[in-house]
Amino acid sequence: SLGQLHVAQTRDGRDVVLKLQYPDVAASIDGDVDNLGVLLRLTRLLPRDLDPDELLRELKRELVGETDYLREASSTERYRRLVAADSGVFVPRVHRDLSTRRVLATDRIYGLPIEDLRSPGHPQARRDEMGTRLLRVVFRELFSFRFMQTDPNFANYLYEPKHERLALLDFGSARSFPKRFTEAYFRLIHAIIAGDRTALAEQGERLGFLRGDETRAARGAFEDLCALFAEPLCSRGPYDFASSGLAVRVREQGTQVVSVHRLPRPPMATLFLHRKLAGSFLLCAHIGASVDCAA
Repeated sequence: SLGQLHVAQTRDGRDVVLKLQYPDVAASIDGDVDNLGVLLRLTRLLPRDLDPDELLRELKRELVGETDYLREASSTERYRRLVAADSGVFVPRVHRDLSTRRVLATDRIYGLPIEDLRSPGHPQARRDEMGTRLLRVVFRELFSFRFMQTDPNFANYLYEPKHERLALLDFGSARSFPKRFTEAYFRLIHAIIAGDRTALAEQGERLGFLRGDETRAARGAFEDLCALFAEPLCSRGPYDFASSGLAVRVREQGTQVVSVHRLPRPPMATLFLHRKLAGSFLLCAHIGASVDCAA
């Protein structure tokens, strides 16, 4: 955690939330991440041929970016504009006059934790609708906005009963994707859904998932993993995330692909994208949502 949240009311009557950064947290990032690197090497948690240096450098850049609350304010305002016409989701307003690099002020949102949708007091139709809205906005982020909030922490979502919509919070971890990347990723997904393994291999190489010199077994394992991860998109009708066991199956198969077939480390851009996709699938499972993902 980089800071604490406090509710407040301004002298002119605005109900706000203040995100206050811990003192000197930005200065500790280099040392903390370096210590993490030492632990990864000592405990051998990563595959032997995977060098964590690039990953750790990216982690430092990500955390340093998240300590700049003026950057987060701009990301929040940008995202708020992008979803302004969507009545199903909402992003709070930033109060610039109260915000600095270490303090971020936004509207206070009165809502329920997203996990509350698991309770029997919420009908299945509501869980399904909120899951649908969540995944629709995820794919809009990737293919329409090319700008994504990449931290799917459950605490970053609230359900607003008054308006029956999702409130989206915390845009410290937001990033843009180049058009050529999103178009290639779209073709990758299209190939998976169509069952076109030739096109899937081509896009896999273009995106950096494959080198091009893999064995037939390694390439087949990659194709099978892609098909598993995209299972919700390939299903006809509502996909029941809660009963699918998808997260466990992807983790087990992904671990085998990495350890046995030694495929290249995924490109950095996809690490943050897949964190958002996987986290969104997990959230749908957590609230018990069934979503017609293909639609």
